Amino acid sequence: MRFKPSLVLSLGLVSCSLLTNVARATPITGEANIAGNVTVTFTSINFNPSFVNTTGAMETGSFAGLTGGSIMSLTGGPVTGPTNVPGFAMFTAGVATPVVFDLSMISPGSGTLAACGSSAVGSLCTPAGSPFTLLQLTSSTVVATLQLNGNAYTGSAATGTTPTTAVFSTQLVVPGTIPAVLAQLAAGGVSGITYSATFAANPTAVPEPASMLLLGMGLVGAGLVARRKVNGN
Repeated sequence: MRFKPSLVLSLGLVSCSLLTNVARATPITGEANIAGNVTVTFTSINFNPSFVNTTGAMETGSFAGLTGGSIMSLTGGPVTGPTNVPGFAMFTAGVATPVVFDLSMISPGSGTLAACGSSAVGSLCTPAGSPFTLLQLTSSTVVATLQLNGNAYTGSAATGTTPTTAVFSTQLVVPGTIPAVLAQLAAGGVSGITYSATFAANPTAVPEPASMLLLGMGLVGAGLVARRKVNGN
C-alpha cells in the first residue's frame, strides 16, 4: 500500500502539533497557604468544602493572588499508601488560572505507637495504620500533622502535571494531651478544628518526617501570629 506524500506530510504536521501542545503545558510553581475547618474521626477526615488563603501568608508562583477554593473529604480510612482522588483540592478564587491537585499518596505518620499512651512533652505518636503524627508540644497542646502527595496542573492532567506535596497541621488545646485526643476520636471524633496547610509545587524532594513536623509546627505558629494580628492583640 502506497501513501500519498501529501497524506504523510499532513500526518506529520498533526503529530508535531500534538507534541507541541503537550510541550506547552505550563508547569505549576510556588506555594499555596490555605486554612479551613475540619472534623476528624478514626475513619474519616471531613473537610469543610471550602477554604481560604491563610491570613498574612504569601502565595507565590501559580498560586499568586489566591483567595479560596474547594477541598474534598477523605473517608474509608484514611489509610496510608497509594490512593486516587482526582480533584482533591481546587484553587479557583483569585488565581490567574485555576489549579487542580489530584491526590495520589497518603504518607504514613512519623511517630510511634508506643508514644500514643504518653502525654509527656515531646512525645510523637502515630496510631496503628494512621497517617497522622501527633506531637505533645506542651503539657496542654497537641499538634497534629498530615502529609499528602499528588500532582497539580491547570486545565487537564493530560497536558502535564507537577509533583506537589501538601502538609496539613492543626493545634488541639481541648483535649490537650495525646491520650485525650485519641479517646475523643474513639468516642466519635474531634470537631470544630481549624487547620492550616501548605501546598508546595515541584518540590526537589519529598520532605522527611522530621521536616514535615517542623513545617507543621511552623504553620501552627504562623496561624497564631496571624490570629493575634486580626484580633488586635
